[in-house]
Amino acid sequence: MNPSILIVEDDRTTILMIQKFITDLGYDITDTVSTGEDAIQSIKKKKPDIVLMDITLKGEMDGIDSAKRINEETDVPVIYLTSSSDRETIESVKKSNPYGYIIKPINKETLKVTLEMASLRFSMERRIGEGEQKFKAILNSISDAVIVTDASGIITYMNPVAERLVECKIQNTIGKRIIDLVNITYSIPEPSSSEKTPELDWFLILTKSGKKIPVDYRAAPIKDQQKETGSVIVFRDFTGLYDANMKIQESFAQLRKAMGGIIQAMAHTIETRDPYTAGHQRRVSDLAREIASRMQLQKNVIESIRLAGVIHDIGKISVPAEILSMPRTLTDLEFNLIKIHPQIGYDILKPIEFPWPIAEIVYQHHERIDGSGYPAGLRGEDIMIEARILAVADVVEAMASHRPYRAALGIEKALNEISANRGKYYDENVTDVCLDLFRNRGYSMKY
Repeated sequence: MNPSILIVEDDRTTILMIQKFITDLGYDITDTVSTGEDAIQSIKKKKPDIVLMDITLKGEMDGIDSAKRINEETDVPVIYLTSSSDRETIESVKKSNPYGYIIKPINKETLKVTLEMASLRFSMERRIGEGEQKFKAILNSISDAVIVTDASGIITYMNPVAERLVECKIQNTIGKRIIDLVNITYSIPEPSSSEKTPELDWFLILTKSGKKIPVDYRAAPIKDQQKETGSVIVFRDFTGLYDANMKIQESFAQLRKAMGGIIQAMAHTIETRDPYTAGHQRRVSDLAREIASRMQLQKNVIESIRLAGVIHDIGKISVPAEILSMPRTLTDLEFNLIKIHPQIGYDILKPIEFPWPIAEIVYQHHERIDGSGYPAGLRGEDIMIEARILAVADVVEAMASHRPYRAALGIEKALNEISANRGKYYDENVTDVCLDLFRNRGYSMKY
C-alpha cells in the first residue's frame, strides 16, 4: 500500500502540479495546507505517512521550524521542497533530519524516487526498532534457579525454577544434601569453526532423567556475625540463553540480509536517475571489496566496504537529474551541487543503525590524503581506511568508464592517475594493492 501524503505549500501553481504528480504516481493526498501551524494540526487529525514541506511558508513558522516541531511530536518523515540549494540553507535543513530534499522546479521522476527512498528508510528504521524490542523481551524472560542450604549442605529452600531444573519437588528436597540431589560436572566443548555458533564452556547438571543441562552457577555464603551458616546457590540455565542467542543471531543474519536488499534497492533507485553511471556503484563496490580482501582486513570491515560502495553516491538523489546527465563540463556552481552529495548521503544514512559505519564511509569517500578532498578536508590517517579504499576504487572506475561529458579514458590512464598521486591524494598501500590487482593478478571490471 502506497503512503499517504500531506502537502505543505503556499504557491497555488506548485500545489496543482504536485497534486497531479502524486495522483499519477498512485499516492493518496490527506490534505493540502499553506502554513506550518496548519500542517501540525493536519498531521494530528489525518495522520499522513509522509509530509512534502516547502521551506518558505506563510505564517510564523517556516518549513524548517515546522519540520522540527513535527520531529518532536511525531515520527512522520518530512521531505523538503525548495528552490534554494545554497550552503546556508542546506546546513539549516540538516538540523531537522529530513528524509529528502527536492529542488524546484519539481519533476515527476524526482518526486517518485524521493518518496520511494523516504518510505524505504522509514520502514528500515521501524524494522530495526522492532528487532531491538524483541531482543530486550528475550533477555527479560531469563530466570534463575535458587537453592539455599545450611552450613552442612542440607537444602532448606528451593524456588520453582530450581524444582524444574533438578526435576524434584521442594517437599522432597528439604532436609536432603545438595550433593545427593544436584550432580554437577564441568564441560569444555570442542572448538567450533562456525561463526554463527559461539561455543561456551559451562557446568552441566545431570538430572534424574539423565538430561545434561548446561548451567552457570554462583555460590555465596550466608553469614551470621562472621560465622558461615549456609549458602545461596544460584543456577542459570544456559540452555535457554544459548537458544536465545542462536535465535538472535539468526534474526540478525536475516536483518543483515534484508538491509542488503534494501541497500541494493537504493542503489538501483539512484541509477535510474543517472543512466550514464548505471553499474558504477556496483563496479566500485566489487573493486573496493577485492582491494580490502587483498589487504586482509577483517570480514566485517570488508562487508562494510562492499555495502558502502553499493550506495556511496546515494547523496546524488538531491542533485537535479539534468546536472547528472549534462553532456558538457560542469560550471563551478553545478559542480558545487555535485560536491554536497557525500554530506547528503551521510544525512540520509546516519539515522539508520547499521552494524557497520556506512554513513561515515560514504561521507569520507571524496577525502584525499593531502587534505584537498571534500567535504571536510580530512588528511591522512584521519580518513577511515574504508573510505581510503573506496576513494581509489571510485577514481579508477570513473576514469575507466564513459561519462556524459567525455568518452571512457581507459583503465591504463586510471591506473596512471592513482600511481602518479600515490601518497598525495591516495593511500599508498591501497594504491599498491589496486595496481597489483590489475597489472599482476588479471583483475578486470565487469560491465
